[in-house]
Amino acid sequence: MDRRTFNTSLLGGAVAATMPLPAIAAKAKPVTGPLYAWAVAIARAQNRASPSMLANQLRISQAAASELYASMLANGAIRAPAFGGMARAAEPLFRGGQLRVVDAQISKSASVKLEDMKRAFDKATEEDAPDEGAPEDQAT
Repeated sequence: MDRRTFNTSLLGGAVAATMPLPAIAAKAKPVTGPLYAWAVAIARAQNRASPSMLANQLRISQAAASELYASMLANGAIRAPAFGGMARAAEPLFRGGQLRVVDAQISKSASVKLEDMKRAFDKATEEDAPDEGAPEDQAT
C-alpha cells in the first residue's frame, strides 16, 4: 500500500465516522415481513450484513436490499457499518464458533461441576454397596 492509498483510506474512514448514518437510517420507513425476517436471520447467522450480500443471498434487486438494510439499521437488528462497509449483527447467533444457547449451558462454575460429580460418585457407591442384612455368597 502506497502513501496515497493509505491517506485516501484514512480520510475516507474519518469522513465515514462523522456521517450521521443512524439519522439517515431513521428516515427510512421500517420494512417488516418474511423477507425482512430472512435478512435478519442471515445477518445474525453470519454476523455481518451489507446491501450487496443481502441482494446475493435473497436473490433480490440492489434497491430492495438497500431498503432492507436501512430498515435493519433503523430497527437495531444490525449495528452501523464499520470502515469496510460491513455491518455487524446486534445479536449474533454464533459467538466464538459456538451457539449462544450451548455456551450458556456450558458456563457452569467449577464448584457446581465438582459438587455434581461428588453426588454422582456417592450415588454410585451407595448402589454398589452390599446390603448389611443379606447373607454373602461363600464358595465352599
